[in-house]
Amino acid sequence: MWGTKQTLGRDEAAGWPSRQASTSSPRRSALYEGADGASAVAVSRVLDAMDVDTMWCPGPGDGHGSRCPLVEEGHCDLIEKADFVINDLGTSTTRCAAVAQAVDGTVHGDKPVAVVTGHQQAESLRTQLPACTVVEGPLTRKIVEDIAQDT
Repeated sequence: MWGTKQTLGRDEAAGWPSRQASTSSPRRSALYEGADGASAVAVSRVLDAMDVDTMWCPGPGDGHGSRCPLVEEGHCDLIEKADFVINDLGTSTTRCAAVAQAVDGTVHGDKPVAVVTGHQQAESLRTQLPACTVVEGPLTRKIVEDIAQDT
C-alpha cells in the first residue's frame, strides 16, 4: 500500500458538472467538508438545483495521510472562496474535531458555517463552537436546503 502525505485544500469537486445559473446574478458557492464521496455528490446535486456551486474537501480522515491547511497553517483557500460551509466530518476523531475548531476560530459571523453532528454531541458542540451553527444530523436533503436558504 502506498503512503502519501497529501495536503488538503484542493477542491475535489472541481470539474463536476453543474447546470447554468437560472438567474443573471452570480452563483453562490459552498464548501462541503465530508469524508464520503457519495454524500459529496448528493450535496452537490441539491445545491446545484439551488444555483449554488459546491467545492468539496474530504477532510483529514482517520489515517496519517492528509493534512488540513486550516489546522496546520491557519488558512484555507476553499474556505476563503466559499459563501458558506457545511462541515459533515464529525468530531469523533481528534483530527476531524481539530478541523471544526479551526473553522470556528477562523470564521467570524461573515461566513455561515454549519457543523453537522449527532444528537448526543450537539449541546456540547454548541458551547465549543460558538461561531458555528450546530445542526443535528445525519445530513439530509432538507438540512442541506435549510442551510443554503438560511445563508
